[in-house]
Amino acid sequence: MRYPRVMDGAWWQLITSQLMHHDAPHLWFNIAGVWIAWLLFPEQLKKPQNWVVALPILLSSSIVELIGAPTYEVYAGFSGTLYGLFAYAALKDALNKNWIGGLIFVALIIKIILDLDQPEYGDVVAVFAHIGGAAAGIAMVFFTRKTAKQQSDL
Repeated sequence: MRYPRVMDGAWWQLITSQLMHHDAPHLWFNIAGVWIAWLLFPEQLKKPQNWVVALPILLSSSIVELIGAPTYEVYAGFSGTLYGLFAYAALKDALNKNWIGGLIFVALIIKIILDLDQPEYGDVVAVFAHIGGAAAGIAMVFFTRKTAKQQSDL
């Protein structure tokens, strides 16, 4: 279910790899990340329909990791999707003039830049998955805002 570098047509591994983890601490850190997202962004992530953005974020995270990290042999984990969910919720908060969202969004961008500046961690931390997730989270903010505006115009 984790995807190896050569997928041989097993496209579903782009999804299932996000649900697998290398070890128990890895799983618990990701569970803690979901919990922290719920605590920090109760308005942005409280309804089930708010979580629809997770699938495109998840796919983007996996695809960017697959393309961007050619030496990473097996990818597993949810952190790229977490980066995307944090980017999505934090940017939505920032655009709604909530200062905590803006602060977290800036911190997330700084964290990604610092990760890119430490190439020796590239095979330990899925930096490209984080980038792919965050980019998709940002894109989903603008997509959902446009969709909501179109629906309100009807």
